[in-house]
Amino acid sequence: MRLWRIWKTHNNKVFRDELLQPMAPLIRAKKASAEWRIRHKLTLSLHPPIFYPQSSDNKQSYWVAWRKPQYGFIKVNFDRSKSSNQAAGGFVLRNWEGKFIQVVSFNLGATSILVAEATTMRNGLRVAAQAGYTDIQLEGDNTIPIQAAQGHM
Repeated sequence: MRLWRIWKTHNNKVFRDELLQPMAPLIRAKKASAEWRIRHKLTLSLHPPIFYPQSSDNKQSYWVAWRKPQYGFIKVNFDRSKSSNQAAGGFVLRNWEGKFIQVVSFNLGATSILVAEATTMRNGLRVAAQAGYTDIQLEGDNTIPIQAAQGHM
């Protein structure tokens, strides 16, 4: 949650040219983190951890939880953000215990959504490989670059 808040502040600076106040994102991140922890405990007691919609036509929201990679693997979670004329990307590397290895965000300039997503995934894989990791799981919200990296396209 804290990283998300910092990421949002970064995007507001990049895309909306908002003035950066160094302590503001940290304070907002801590507050959001505390709220999330409280809600997360309540949600877990009220709902099962994960369930998926019955069909693709189902427009109801559903609960999704991040899962640790299998033992010995690291996971690269990646995503991008796009406005009308700018894109940014970021990725998180975590080990099989869920511990952070590295977090990176960067500006991609003017590019398409698919190129931004693929570039972000590639950068995450590159950093993981350069750090010596070979057992890597990918997770993102766009299956096209993942399938391409796995050779399924």
